[in-house]
Amino acid sequence: MNLFIEWITRIVLFLLLAIVADALLPSGLMKKYARLVLSVLLLLIFLGPLLQLLKINPDQLLKKAEYTMNEEMEVDSLDDSIEEKKKEILQGQDAYKLEQVTQSLSTELKDPLKEQKLQLVDLEMSFLQEPYQMDTLDKLVLTLTPLEESKTVENVSISIMEKQAPKEEKQVDSIQAWVSQYLELDKAQIEIRWEEEDE
Repeated sequence: MNLFIEWITRIVLFLLLAIVADALLPSGLMKKYARLVLSVLLLLIFLGPLLQLLKINPDQLLKKAEYTMNEEMEVDSLDDSIEEKKKEILQGQDAYKLEQVTQSLSTELKDPLKEQKLQLVDLEMSFLQEPYQMDTLDKLVLTLTPLEESKTVENVSISIMEKQAPKEEKQVDSIQAWVSQYLELDKAQIEIRWEEEDE
């Protein structure tokens, strides 16, 4: 109750002082500024007990706001690092899946190619887009080499014109046709290379 009486007394004393100051000041621009200052002071006197009741300290408010902003920035940077790690993990998983698919496809093609007297040296796959599926397959590159049946040296004939090129082209076409039928792919997606060409 004493606080309430003290508060009312301050307001009354301030109003009396404001009336005297208003009466003493000459009319004009100076009087307008004085009234503005007196009204702001009166407002602060009205809010004084409320601020004391809430025990609001402006320094504490600033520190709390700064702490909250720092926490939000840390959360944002943590979210960014989590997203980066997630992308890295997904890329690693995609690479692992691609490697698994390549290995299983190599294993699947090895035996049927042996029946055709060919050995699979390497298998490469390129895709148009992710996810890596047979629907998005762009190229399947098979690197092959003929199987060595016997280690006898064959007669080597050297000629100026290469007459075996059509035979190799027919063999490549037949292998492409067989692989496209075996894997249910378009023939244009399959490329055949010979190991001798890569060396």
